Amino acid sequence: MRDTDKIILETLKRLEVGQRALREDVAVLRTDVKGLQDGQISLQGNVRELQDGQKSLQEIGERRGKLLTGIAQTVGTILEEQQPQRMDIRSLHDQAHSLHDELHAAKEELKSEILSSRAEARRDTIDLKATVVRKLKSHEERIDALEDAAGIPHPDEN
Repeated sequence: MRDTDKIILETLKRLEVGQRALREDVAVLRTDVKGLQDGQISLQGNVRELQDGQKSLQEIGERRGKLLTGIAQTVGTILEEQQPQRMDIRSLHDQAHSLHDELHAAKEELKSEILSSRAEARRDTIDLKATVVRKLKSHEERIDALEDAAGIPHPDEN
């Protein structure tokens, strides 16, 4: 064989080895591409799940926002409705305080009048006693005089 044939054969062998290496590299690349495609599909699924979760959270947030708005409005309405009641309660408290003060003053006045009435009643009792004792003495003196005039012995002089 000639040198040229040898060179051609060697070149063909090198080309075959290179071609096999390229085929192996292509197979590895296909496997890598398949792995990347699977990863991309998995990521797309995860992204969808995240988007669904985000949408669900957004809906929950909107529902809660509406609920909170409704609760806030209800509380506002209740507070507005209670305002007159709170004012009535304050007014009643002030009236009760005023009545308490009046009652205390009336109680003190009543005590004073009771003490005054008792003192007056004592004076009247003493005056009545004195009058009754004078009348009794006067009657005793008259009875004694009548008994003396009639000659009747006195029962308390035994």
